[in-house]
Amino acid sequence: MNQKTSLLNFLKQPYPFYYEGKKLLQITAVFFLISFFFNYMLQPFDVNPQEQKMHYFWICCIHSFSPIFVLLCIALICKLFPKATDDWKIKNECILVFFLLLFTGITQFLIRDVIYNNPMNWSWRYFIEEISNTFIAGIFLAPIIISINLNRQQLKNSQKADRISSSITDVKEIQNNTSITIETEVKSEKFVFESHSFIYAKAEGNYAEIFLKKEDTIQKLIKRIPIKNLEMQLSTFPFIIKTHRSVLLNLNYIEKVTGNAQGYKVHLKDCPDTVPVSRNFIQSFDSATTER
Repeated sequence: MNQKTSLLNFLKQPYPFYYEGKKLLQITAVFFLISFFFNYMLQPFDVNPQEQKMHYFWICCIHSFSPIFVLLCIALICKLFPKATDDWKIKNECILVFFLLLFTGITQFLIRDVIYNNPMNWSWRYFIEEISNTFIAGIFLAPIIISINLNRQQLKNSQKADRISSSITDVKEIQNNTSITIETEVKSEKFVFESHSFIYAKAEGNYAEIFLKKEDTIQKLIKRIPIKNLEMQLSTFPFIIKTHRSVLLNLNYIEKVTGNAQGYKVHLKDCPDTVPVSRNFIQSFDSATTER
């Protein structure tokens, strides 16, 4: 039972989502190099040279491009579900790797006619063999890569978070008690925003949940306003920053910062909630907390 619980807890740990932007390009390059080295230098699987339609170098190139093509397709699908990628866990990464290996194996089977001159190319034997070979290679490498990257990112972000937390304790709070009127999507629902009471806000579709400190209680307002619109109207307040694509935070309410593989978790004063700082906003968050 303890082993099962430990495994479940491990799978629930935050993990960075790399399959977008510049990181995606870097990963595809790494995938190609690893795959090419694995196929060309190690030659792990038996092949009949007489069946090959081209030089083995080009066969390795084709095999190495297959996982890249599949990965790019999966990345496009993931882009349709931003909430899932924002809350990426190790279990999500494992599921992605499973489908990456499965569809890579299927792709390797579908391109056999391009590479090999064998009348049995479309047989069930080779279908199972291509998928099995892909899983044998992937299952050997994937756990090692995930574990190393998890520990590396956790250590890196935890150390940076500790430095931020220690500097925050020495910062004297400066609260600008300024009130402005926030225009919402519905004109009749505009409201007065008091910067000193604002803790944080998070997006819920086209609505924003705004959390305010009112004496000894936390008040939540739900307004029909996209988080980007709210961010733009609050741009005059330098202590209110974006820490996540769906979160705005008042830096003056930071109590401490902890790190994980995905980024930071911000613990708030007088508020039980925690606010994420995602990987894409770490640099701006570091700069904002340093300048305070």
